[in-house]
Amino acid sequence: MRRTLFSLLLRDRDLLGWEAFCIHFTATGRELAPEKGNRRLATASVGRTTFDRWASGTWYGRPRGEAAQILERMFGHTVEELFSPAPHASEPAGGLESVPARIGSRWPTSNLLLPAGGPAGIWEIAGRQRLDGTSAAVHLLPVVRRGDEADVRDLSQDGLYQLERFLRPARRGFLVGVEERQDDFNLYVRDAIAARRPALPGPPAVGGLSIPSAYLLDDLTYGILWALTQLDDGLLSDDQTLDAEQHLLDTYLSLPRSAPSQLLVDLTAVGSSWMGSAFCARHIEQELADANTVPIFWTREQSGEEAACWLFFKHKLDYLQSLERFHGTAAQTVRVFCLPETEVARSETYEKVLLLLAIALMERCGIRARVVPNPEYSEVDGVALIPGQRAVVANWVRVPGGALWAAGSTSARGELRTYATAFADAQEADVLVGEDSETRLRSLAGYLGLDWRWLTDRCRALGEYGVAGLVRPRSRLLTVEALDETLLFLGKLSSSR
Repeated sequence: MRRTLFSLLLRDRDLLGWEAFCIHFTATGRELAPEKGNRRLATASVGRTTFDRWASGTWYGRPRGEAAQILERMFGHTVEELFSPAPHASEPAGGLESVPARIGSRWPTSNLLLPAGGPAGIWEIAGRQRLDGTSAAVHLLPVVRRGDEADVRDLSQDGLYQLERFLRPARRGFLVGVEERQDDFNLYVRDAIAARRPALPGPPAVGGLSIPSAYLLDDLTYGILWALTQLDDGLLSDDQTLDAEQHLLDTYLSLPRSAPSQLLVDLTAVGSSWMGSAFCARHIEQELADANTVPIFWTREQSGEEAACWLFFKHKLDYLQSLERFHGTAAQTVRVFCLPETEVARSETYEKVLLLLAIALMERCGIRARVVPNPEYSEVDGVALIPGQRAVVANWVRVPGGALWAAGSTSARGELRTYATAFADAQEADVLVGEDSETRLRSLAGYLGLDWRWLTDRCRALGEYGVAGLVRPRSRLLTVEALDETLLFLGKLSSSR
């Protein structure tokens, strides 16, 4: 099948990512508006779903109105020409050369660069709001799926040499297996370090090199890879600074209130998040040390970027374990998330998966999760409330004024009533309906627009192999233990159907 001229021009102009396309689309609309005397051109936009449909290469519809005028100016062709089969162009067979375009189209936060069309290159991964972005080496290999494994096909001597050179350096790298199908292909990802050890010394034993089919690249595995690589590289970048500034945490823990500026230390966005999160966890533990009443918690994470910290920061797991002493009492520990519909709508599927995994982690730990959709509760403090006694405030997500964190404690009756009202409203508006974890998480998947059967089946398969083979953390401050257990937890819900 021949591809549209539009899809080929996107590739030629390096505009396969939605974000990059929108920059040029918006600029062209603003330039065209005064010329045409049409102010709507200056504010015209293209949604991600629409762009993906246009960029697929097989959509032969016709954009209309302002969008059509802008596209014609951008590309110098009529929309009829742009969205008709391009002369002398055919659909790629699905080989290695078409992988970058496919990855960039499905996950616009990815950009695969393969110089001269070779099998090895760079995988650029972009953050959205809280993550800094990073890059990793990548090597594409042809594979054949056999049962639970995707086996690397026989390589030439030159191919073996290239693979050996790729595996040898001690750096972040990924092997991407490309399984060609009739009109498409599947991709499987493996952390290069998992293949490096058995391959050295000497040339890689390709006959024994395979990638588990559980590492199929989809919104589950991409979300994990996307978040963990950025967290890992950010923390490694800040490793010495974080170690040298540990005394700051002890200093501020002795103060009744604190909100230090991010300018106090020179950190990446990830390093700042880690320091804020680590302080808030210790602050809450310290303030609850003498509590004999079950506290209830409000957390401010609203996106996959923010929620991923629950899955990977090692101190988060330690913090949740320290609160287990409240479990098994008459009142169940509750943690509330505020996830407004507008935030959900602007999130990519892989980010929604990260959100669900973070909330499933709470349920696995015996914490009753609640999700309130009301946007007016977006700015409620991160707080641990001991009803009628004390509220322990611990903000590190979206802290006003550019602070690393904002923490304190209050027993003022007015403030306690305000927090208690928010928790009561959250109980009434909770979208997690059900008396057990499975029912509640099913309702959450529905709210996020995720396919429950697909997600739990994939979690079961990935959990059985473990995340480290897909992408292994290198920073001592990260762990995949909580995520592995959460995947298995969700997988058991799948098997209970």
